[in-house]
Amino acid sequence: MRTRNLLSMKSLLVLFLLILSISVYGQNNSTPGDSTAVTEPVAVPQLVIKVPFGKRVAFGDVELEINEIIDSRCPKNVTCVWAGEVIVKASIYIDGKFIEERTLNLDANNSAFLSSEKEEMFKYSVLPYPDVTKDKIKQEDYVLNVVCNQF
Repeated sequence: MRTRNLLSMKSLLVLFLLILSISVYGQNNSTPGDSTAVTEPVAVPQLVIKVPFGKRVAFGDVELEINEIIDSRCPKNVTCVWAGEVIVKASIYIDGKFIEERTLNLDANNSAFLSSEKEEMFKYSVLPYPDVTKDKIKQEDYVLNVVCNQF
């Protein structure tokens, strides 16, 4: 009888350890997306700001004004050998004072055209996009979209 009790206690102990190991394994087995730990860098907040042609738009203490747009992009509904580009000539002001005129070339290189300790500005897009079925776009109809990353 004593061996039977001992065997039964060993069985209970083995069963208890089995259940314990399964529950511990279940606690550590998480699927991607279940975790609250951040494993990748968090994106910097971005603002897309519209700068209409001829109007001065402020980004904190920096102001940007578009003076000229040269648009040689391939229009919609046309097959072109070259995709074209947009050249934007803009004046930059800091605290209301003219600093310089910059030429921004919107192509594949999307580097920052203006940066400070608080923010970086990237050229993003120019609208409207040329369309062969519509009239030529007037300068005053253009809008430069600028991405502003704030730190």
